[in-house]
Amino acid sequence: MADDDKRFALVRRTLELPALEPAWHKLLRIQGRPLTLDMDVWEGVTYGDDPAHVLDVWELNDLAPREGWPAVLFLHGGGWVKGHRDAFRVQAPLLARKGILCASASYRLAPEHRWPAPLDDALAAIEAMKGLQVDPERIALWGVSAGGQLALRAAQVLGPEALRGVVTLGAPTDLPALGHWPELDLAFDPAELAGASPALQSDPLPPVLAMHGTRDRAVPVDQLHRLVASHPHVQPVEIKRGDHMLRLPPGVGLRPLRHARRWLAARLADKQRGSKWKIRKKGKR
Repeated sequence: MADDDKRFALVRRTLELPALEPAWHKLLRIQGRPLTLDMDVWEGVTYGDDPAHVLDVWELNDLAPREGWPAVLFLHGGGWVKGHRDAFRVQAPLLARKGILCASASYRLAPEHRWPAPLDDALAAIEAMKGLQVDPERIALWGVSAGGQLALRAAQVLGPEALRGVVTLGAPTDLPALGHWPELDLAFDPAELAGASPALQSDPLPPVLAMHGTRDRAVPVDQLHRLVASHPHVQPVEIKRGDHMLRLPPGVGLRPLRHARRWLAARLADKQRGSKWKIRKKGKR
């Protein structure tokens, strides 16, 4: 292994230490807070009976369209055994600025809750989001890692007519091909792996933008290729040298994430919208 590869692997392992996860989420909260100054943010909106059935919601401080807001539901990663909805404290408000209501969902985790509990929760969160002044005909999903697998399977269950699009990042799509993963043993029965794999199911998908780092050590980029092979209309985006969460190299995720936000906005939002604060400021000129 070359020296730069060794350094890359060391930094990546450091970032993935469990003890650093709370600090990482705190940093995301700090980074995301200035983006919400002219937004309405609701934290801890329940969508079911379990303590994990919780949404955080971002809405632009503006009049909603007559038919309701277009909306995106974010689903976090963590190998179906961990993770937190705080992962989207930056992406959600950036997308909400385009006139799209955004919600980030928690869902039940293994080993206490095995498959299909997280899929049931994702479907329930989508249904609950429709009660938030949302246009039911303009809904999309955004999932990272295990959340990407959930987003794809939820889209296949609902059918392509139910969603305008799906964005994934580092999504596992062919679970049997991953080999022996401790997370798979905790979250799935062996007989369920094929049925939980979007690439192994023929159910059609809505438009999908599937992003994947070429240096993803957690979920190999081959998982992206397997999805495209079975669903050719999926738009693949390979991020050169990008790791699993696009944290390394620094800045590697800026352009593809910006592209993903624009891609969703083009499929959801009928026009550019400004916040009331911007409208008032413009009127004073």
